[in-house]
Amino acid sequence: MILSRLKKWGLCTGLLVSFAATTVMAETVTINNATVMDVKSYILANRELRHPNSTVSLIPNHGSSFQMGSSSYETIVFKSTKKLRVGLFGEDSVKTNRDTYFSISTPLNRVGVKVSYFESTELYNPNKGKFDDQITSTNESEAIILNKIKLHFDGGYTNGYTLSREKGKKGYQIEKINPHGPAEKAGLKIGDVVVKINGQKVNFEKDLNTFNISNDIGKKETETVTIITDSGLEKDIVIETAYWNPQTGMFE
Repeated sequence: MILSRLKKWGLCTGLLVSFAATTVMAETVTINNATVMDVKSYILANRELRHPNSTVSLIPNHGSSFQMGSSSYETIVFKSTKKLRVGLFGEDSVKTNRDTYFSISTPLNRVGVKVSYFESTELYNPNKGKFDDQITSTNESEAIILNKIKLHFDGGYTNGYTLSREKGKKGYQIEKINPHGPAEKAGLKIGDVVVKINGQKVNFEKDLNTFNISNDIGKKETETVTIITDSGLEKDIVIETAYWNPQTGMFE
């Protein structure tokens, strides 16, 4: 993502102890067809937006914040832990905290709902000689998560299939095919094993909580999906993404 698309996100105090009085760069998306409560409820209910076994913390609604360019905002924090290898040869294992932050705000002009997202993890800082919070999400991984929220409320161009997050021996199985969507029309089926998309090897990056590949929901694209056939050979299937309308629940 180019720098001009990044938004400055001023963090509040309270639960964000390590980020108090700081500003970080985070991806932001505007949701046009939902209220703050709609977006908040969706984020809390959708487990795919956060790491497994995480707990929820809510930061109460705040008043006017000209630093954020919004009239009000609140933050959802999902807390989880991960194992980290430490020591000169990685001989020890410690648990570190990992936090996922969603900020939901109402712009000053009251048009749409702005949602920002990033992740931080306690990592060892050799300069300080201790563990501290460091941003571990990337611009790309933030955009992928935010696009899932925007697609749910505003719609967009998508390929019409969902991959399992658990990798099999050969690749990732398709666990869902949307009826009358691009994937179904192209001949993909539930259970097909996907190994590449547009020539790039598919991988679910657990630390980032996203696949390493996604499509642009803002425009129609051609996507080449490489699957493994029953005979063990690779086969390319070309898909043209289509616009999914959340109001009708159908592709157009």
